[in-house]
Amino acid sequence: MRSVSRSLRLMLAIIAGLVMSVGFTASATAQAEEPASEASWHLSDYEQRICIPANGSYFTYFVGFIAGSWDAPLVADVHGFPEGTEIQLPSPVPPDDNEDRYIGTIWFAVDLPPLDYGEYPATLTVTDGTVTQTMPIMIKAQEEWGCGPVY
Repeated sequence: MRSVSRSLRLMLAIIAGLVMSVGFTASATAQAEEPASEASWHLSDYEQRICIPANGSYFTYFVGFIAGSWDAPLVADVHGFPEGTEIQLPSPVPPDDNEDRYIGTIWFAVDLPPLDYGEYPATLTVTDGTVTQTMPIMIKAQEEWGCGPVY
């Protein structure tokens, strides 16, 4: 009788181990499927503009202003600049905390070729690997310098 009870205890221990293993696996799977939390940082989406005389090449900077904190490096990329534009993007920005102040965190240089009259929309994209945010940029080639009031 003692050997039966020992065998029974061993079997119950194995079953309990399997049940706990399945429970832990289900818990880990449920955690992995939870949606990612929203970003704790924010890239200002205020459109940055430069209005320059047409048919001349120009060098300028654009700046991404970020508030909040981030635990992973922020990586910047740009899209939509006119053909022939040379862009110098910054290295990834290491984790930091700007609290609720918008600070010029992403600076990138742009060397524009001579442009025909017109508007040239572009976009700055910043990601922490999980969340991606964008900022619009407008380049306007016109008669003279200055954008005037934006309505």
